[in-house]
Amino acid sequence: MSDVRLIQGDCLDVLRTLEPDSVDAVVTDPPYGIGYHSNHYKGKNPHAPVTNDWNFQVGLFLQECSRVLKDGGAMYLFCRWDVTPLWLPYVGRAGLKVKTVVAWVKDNWSAGDLNGCFGNQYEQILFITKGRHLLRGRRWSNVWEFPRVPAAKMLHPTQKPVPLLERAIQASTDEGDFVVDCFAGSGSTGEAAQRTGRKCLLSDIDPKMLAISARRLGIHLENETSDEAKEIAASPLFLPPDPSEWGIHPEDLRAVVDCLQGNVERIAQAQSAHPLLAEVNG
Repeated sequence: MSDVRLIQGDCLDVLRTLEPDSVDAVVTDPPYGIGYHSNHYKGKNPHAPVTNDWNFQVGLFLQECSRVLKDGGAMYLFCRWDVTPLWLPYVGRAGLKVKTVVAWVKDNWSAGDLNGCFGNQYEQILFITKGRHLLRGRRWSNVWEFPRVPAAKMLHPTQKPVPLLERAIQASTDEGDFVVDCFAGSGSTGEAAQRTGRKCLLSDIDPKMLAISARRLGIHLENETSDEAKEIAASPLFLPPDPSEWGIHPEDLRAVVDCLQGNVERIAQAQSAHPLLAEVNG
């Protein structure tokens, strides 16, 4: 029996089912509140926009993470350079501390403004601790170089490479420890936990991603929802909230909305990209 569990649910609801001081590490890539949908692909993007990306309450999330983390536990929280300053105040309020920001350096960089800005080649990982946390094994620098997941192999638009997640897990936990990722996506953290001998709880609100994770990891989804609930959870949100409330750059909103609206019809064609996506959408 696998030590990786997979359940469907909102991140706060899932965390609230856990006992206080029961988790050794949280390793997760939460939504940034920017309605993410990659423009990396030429032609049609095989991936739907990230489900409910607008609706992430970072303060409540960090409070629940602090409650369930053991004293001496750690968090690896993926973030973006322009979102990090918006999140940092909530870390201290939750009784946690940012020890450093790990720079994940990728093997390529974004297109963006080709004439007016440098190519973005790194992503931030906030290394957050509860109390005094002790690292395991080798002391790495805070610059980690890992190739990104090739576009042809991606099962999720923001999928992280498993070796990167393995490093985080092995640096902050021991074999048999309990790791949580409540924004599981396609299950990469679960695969990293399986490879390193850790227990893991994965959850996500997107039923299609959960189906992909289950097949990828050879496990089953512990709770099923009604078809109506699945449709609601999988529905993309096309109207952005007030940028002043969510920290979204106003100049980016138009481009984000255009991107989402332009991909409504493309979502139905996602099954052509990957075998697992085809199984879920077929």
